[in-house]
Amino acid sequence: MLWKIKKAWAAFALAAAVLCLCGCGTDDIDISGYADDEIVLAGIAEKDVVITIKDLKAMDCVTVKTESTSDKIGKVRATGPKLETVLAQQGVALEDVSKITFHGRDKYDYSLKNDYIMEHDIILAFGIDGEPLDEESAPCRIIIPKSDSAYWIRLLDRIEFELN
Repeated sequence: MLWKIKKAWAAFALAAAVLCLCGCGTDDIDISGYADDEIVLAGIAEKDVVITIKDLKAMDCVTVKTESTSDKIGKVRATGPKLETVLAQQGVALEDVSKITFHGRDKYDYSLKNDYIMEHDIILAFGIDGEPLDEESAPCRIIIPKSDSAYWIRLLDRIEFELN
């Protein structure tokens, strides 16, 4: 009986180690359908910076369960890097941003000011509920946990930053 407990414990320890090496429990989303799609980051360097969804997936990512405060979307589990992670890779601190405007391919955009940005996590989601984004949302969707889904820009292709 003791050997069964030791064997089960060893299997548990191995599984925990594998999870830590594979993104600490974030969903592994198949982004092959839009991995090379680009998002332009404007205003953080002399020239626009272009990143791909593959670049986003290679960053430190989170998987967050949340719900919008409006009835349009409801509960989701979003996977992707936080905006502060994306900015840090470009050498910019979130505190240095006074305003952000997110743009979708569908011509919908939304701007957020520094006080809102500093109080909320902003996730650049490349997957929802463990699945790739559908055609109506890909290549990326902004998710701001526990906020109105009007801020959850889909079809994201450009982010404009105004720095302090």
